[in-house]
Amino acid sequence: MNRRTFIKSVGAAGVFSFFGTASSLGRTPAPRESADPLSLKGPFHLAFDPSGNLLVTDSPRYRVSRLDSSLKPISSFGRPGSEVGKLNYPKGLAIDADGLAYVADCNNCRVQVFDAEGNVRQVIGSIGSIGGSFANPQSVYLDGRGRMLVADTRNHRVQIFQGATLIGIIGELGDAEDQFRLPTASLVAPDGDILVLDSKHCLVKVFGEDLKFRRSFGGVGEAPGQFNNPEGMTVDDKGRLWIADTKNHRIQQFGIDGTFVGVLGKVGSGPGELSNPTGVVCRGDKIYVADSGNGRIQVFQAPTG
Repeated sequence: MNRRTFIKSVGAAGVFSFFGTASSLGRTPAPRESADPLSLKGPFHLAFDPSGNLLVTDSPRYRVSRLDSSLKPISSFGRPGSEVGKLNYPKGLAIDADGLAYVADCNNCRVQVFDAEGNVRQVIGSIGSIGGSFANPQSVYLDGRGRMLVADTRNHRVQIFQGATLIGIIGELGDAEDQFRLPTASLVAPDGDILVLDSKHCLVKVFGEDLKFRRSFGGVGEAPGQFNNPEGMTVDDKGRLWIADTKNHRIQQFGIDGTFVGVLGKVGSGPGELSNPTGVVCRGDKIYVADSGNGRIQVFQAPTG
């Protein structure tokens, strides 16, 4: 392997990673526990704050960890429970321009908003199926218009908020083009379309600004461009779409129009290998992946061209 393509990773054990192609699937060893109280166990999603720190939801530790620019864990907030400020398997994460962290508190069926010190500023939603309530929300996304999109996973829909006010709902349970089965992520594309990752249908479904279905891409399988229970996605500043193809143990890259481009990683626990990746975020020419099954964050060099 070319050493110039190596980037570091952090978690239960430090390794290196590289841009590569997917291989056949196989079993992966469980991550090793660490004596470090700030170490990661099952990172799910990740986001950068305005200071360049990387925040990570560590679901099985019921907390959000903060890593510095060298990816060294420096602090955390949250502890198990259902009271305000406590977390029960946090998953999705987004950070606004003021550094406030919006956390999809999945098993508490709400979104909690924390400041940089870990103090709760706001709680949005509660358990339920009516508009504005949630059933195991898995992701939260903030767009440039002040809207918050929440993948309300077990209600099989995406809810759109302006502040804490519900302003729109996309989808419901079903198999039609505009319906979902366990959506796990959503985002707003540069052209204003809303992309929803429909995990059980293994599709990315695209909706216009009018919230009406336009098209989809993907499909069930392990061939390039297909998915197996995808969990996360992001779009970088060049308009490239990156999807955590979780049960295929890889990250796939697409054009924003759905054109397949390439694959990042392969199954395993070594350098550049992944086990159930769930979250992905881009910063500059680096791709940061929540390598959940291996209990670590891996950093890949984005391909050129």
